[in-house]
Amino acid sequence: MNQKDKITSIILNELSIENSPANFKKYFKLWWQNPRSKKTGGLRLTELGFMALEKAEIKSYKIKFDNPIEIFENKFIIWLDNAIDCPFFITPKEIYVFGEKTAVQMILFSGDLKMLYKANTRNKEKLVDKT
Repeated sequence: MNQKDKITSIILNELSIENSPANFKKYFKLWWQNPRSKKTGGLRLTELGFMALEKAEIKSYKIKFDNPIEIFENKFIIWLDNAIDCPFFITPKEIYVFGEKTAVQMILFSGDLKMLYKANTRNKEKLVDKT
């Protein structure tokens, strides 16, 4: 069972929804932006998923963007989906993350996810150059 499956089961239990295979499949598709299972990442929530985690009283951290994101580039969204290791919900004005470590990283970059993306990309390129 991967992380997304575990989170789905926990939320079903927290909301007192029968954790049957049919319910699991139904809510899994409703709550996750990308319903495919991955070993890591893929934890972007739909609006219904975000509301479910909020209703289950799972602690979230809201990080406002200094400059609202007008257009989400595919490369950027894919990076976010792979890089963030906790459930998250993103709007053009803010991001909600359900992990304290991730929230602290984003706050250190003043909510500038593009700058965080560039920093991580540069660090990755340096690691590749050294090998």
